[in-house]
Amino acid sequence: MSHPSKKPDFSQIVCSAGAVRTVFDDCLPTRLWWAAVLWLHGKPIDPALSAEERIRCVANGFRFYAGLYRLLAGVFLLVALLLLAIPLMDRDSAPPYWVAASLFAALYLWIVSGLGYTGAASYRKGEWQGVPLLVTFIVTIIAFLSMFLAGVSIAASCSTWLSASANLSAAGALLVFGVGSYIIEVVYLVTERPLS
Repeated sequence: MSHPSKKPDFSQIVCSAGAVRTVFDDCLPTRLWWAAVLWLHGKPIDPALSAEERIRCVANGFRFYAGLYRLLAGVFLLVALLLLAIPLMDRDSAPPYWVAASLFAALYLWIVSGLGYTGAASYRKGEWQGVPLLVTFIVTIIAFLSMFLAGVSIAASCSTWLSASANLSAAGALLVFGVGSYIIEVVYLVTERPLS
């Protein structure tokens, strides 16, 4: 049963913005990729929201992302501590690379999520600093996810979890469409002008 009075969510607002839908129309290969990315996010809607409601909803969406990556920072910290407490490869010590990599990921995500929280708070207040902070937040998350995906793909290749073609196909699809999903937010931020 549909609820006509239900307010649109963050994803619907961002994906339905006119500039977001048409930003790559001038370049055929990018236009086709973008159409596929937007199709994965559903049909556009016409959100009947005031500027204040739209700003609040978008700020809340970015705050949710910041919380998600702050939680992931905690997970990486826990992994590093477990590797130190329960050595997996050596009876005397945990593999230093994995401990350091987990600690680096935890620190990186903790700092980056701070950008998200600060940017969302500024965006909600209508302050101009919110936009560059949130763009930086999303771009640094894209960088992290790309590196993480490459690492998982290399690990899968070395341990033969998947065939080479399945590994490359899965990694390529996740990169092309997963990163595309985050680029939607970047395009929204740089093309929409709801702030004073």
